[in-house]
Amino acid sequence: MQIDVSNFLLAASVTQAVVLSVFLVLPSNIGQTSNRLLVVVLLSIAAEYAEILLYSAGMTVRHPNYAYLGTLLSILQPPAIYLYTKSLMRRDFAIKPRHFVHLLPFCAAAVVFFFAYYLKPVEVKTQILLDQDLPGMPTSLSLALVIHGVFLSYLIYSVQALRKFAASVKDIFSDVESKQMAWLKVLLSGYAVIWTVSLIYCLAFFIFKCSAEIGYVLMVAGASGFIFINMLVIHALKQSVVFSGLTSEEAGLLEERELCKESVLPTDEQKDRIERFMDGEKPFLNANLSLNQLAKQMGVSPRELSFVINHGFEKNFFDFVGDYRIRHAAGLLDLREEGKTILEVMIASGFNSKSVFNTAFKQKTGMTPTQYRNRNA
Repeated sequence: MQIDVSNFLLAASVTQAVVLSVFLVLPSNIGQTSNRLLVVVLLSIAAEYAEILLYSAGMTVRHPNYAYLGTLLSILQPPAIYLYTKSLMRRDFAIKPRHFVHLLPFCAAAVVFFFAYYLKPVEVKTQILLDQDLPGMPTSLSLALVIHGVFLSYLIYSVQALRKFAASVKDIFSDVESKQMAWLKVLLSGYAVIWTVSLIYCLAFFIFKCSAEIGYVLMVAGASGFIFINMLVIHALKQSVVFSGLTSEEAGLLEERELCKESVLPTDEQKDRIERFMDGEKPFLNANLSLNQLAKQMGVSPRELSFVINHGFEKNFFDFVGDYRIRHAAGLLDLREEGKTILEVMIASGFNSKSVFNTAFKQKTGMTPTQYRNRNA
């Protein structure tokens, strides 16, 4: 029964990945680079789990010439995940010749499998498969470690890129929750944990000759694949709606900020002008206020505004605007006679996320909005 459930989950994962890939290649969707990369991710996952499914059904031994094709194609998955992650960050992201360096792991694996397996006689291939006790994994420890290393390296690199991006968007946006792509960071971190567990199991099998019941291995593989594909696609389809990546202007501003090393601090006049504008015009009440929008309203360049906020006030744009919003919210909470609810105060102060509002308010005042309102009750 356990094996049957495992096979069902594996088959469901493969079917889902293929069906969703077909949906993404429709004319209305395939135009986006991120969707094209997501298709590669999904099809490589389908190949990986199809390999495991065929192993479970004993098909690879009966057709040894087609064994390991799924494993080989799955090596396209890590670089595709990384490039997909990068494509979500920039609206104008496009595959360029320099990106083809990410095909090196796949090409190297293809050469190894070609000489170590596919050139062998059928009898030798069959014996290799009979000696294989890990689904889809070669009998060579070194090759198995390299495959795990490729997956883990790219996953860790992708998570690090997301962390850096999440910090950088705070320099140009006042509302960052939908732009930081925390869902993808959590999903890839979880996927990295699964591959780490797989690596530990692989080492235990090869070195200490420890082996778990294959049914449990298949069950974990099927369940993790099913969950990963569902979570990936559900959030991926939402992401393009809430945030389609930085514009070239926004990306250029961040790149310029990283390269630029200012030796002169902003003047008091520059700081005073910004403070007067923020107090008088209250642009922070716009929940979607960005650095470019504020710069345009003030009639200054985004670079100059960013420079003054970062070096004059020693804050990023997100925290700078957030401080004004918190002060405004605190003032509204003090006006008990208006009878505004906490949610109404949050919206009226420029916040559109309750969790962000509560966290920011407590960091600034040491109290939650409710505690602040009731402090003198």
